[in-house]
Amino acid sequence: MSRETWDEDKIDPNTTADRLRERLNARRKKFLVWLSRNPDVWVEFANLSLMAIGNGRKHYSAWLIAARIRCDREIQSSDGEYKIGNERIGWLARYFHHKYPDHKGFYKTRPMKEERMLTELGSRSNVIPIHQNSKG
Repeated sequence: MSRETWDEDKIDPNTTADRLRERLNARRKKFLVWLSRNPDVWVEFANLSLMAIGNGRKHYSAWLIAARIRCDREIQSSDGEYKIGNERIGWLARYFHHKYPDHKGFYKTRPMKEERMLTELGSRSNVIPIHQNSKG
């Protein structure tokens, strides 16, 4: 049985592009489920983002927006239990770009781990794409 590793810069020889795409898709779905359970976070993130744009910002930090939301919610929460996990911040920025395509690039986003690994796999000379367009 093969074992996949998810170290930052290592790809298990048994990892396939399909597995990486499945993992990325599973992470995306997990984020969307979280978002559906926390719509107020999205509304506040979008509103603060649009406020920054309205104030003339061309680029901004999704981390600062999330920190503002965390701070506001921490103060408002009676039990002090309010969380926006760090892994969600990049997804929020990507979702903002998706929902507001005119502002794509407002947040600088780095490729996800799986996207980096897919790029690396694609650049290897010993990797043969399974799904090739065959013309002729």
